[in-house]
Amino acid sequence: MTIDNSVQLEGRINAHRRLLVELVSVVAAIPEARAALVSMARDSETVSDHEEDPGIEPDAAFAAQQIADDEIRAILKAAMARLETRT
Repeated sequence: MTIDNSVQLEGRINAHRRLLVELVSVVAAIPEARAALVSMARDSETVSDHEEDPGIEPDAAFAAQQIADDEIRAILKAAMARLETRT
């Protein structure tokens, strides 16, 4: 049975995400690191305030950056939740 590339890619990404969430939760136990992670969750790398106007329909670069910002926040939220269950 062969598994197509998209399934392999999805499996690897899921494994990386699980590992990253665990590592971030361990790092977040350090107060200074936790403050930096909370700050990172509040920040956004997506342009705002018309710094670069994407027009009526943002192009793929804007969409990809928004997806990345959303994923960073989701990973940080999951890591903080995991840390809270340990304490």
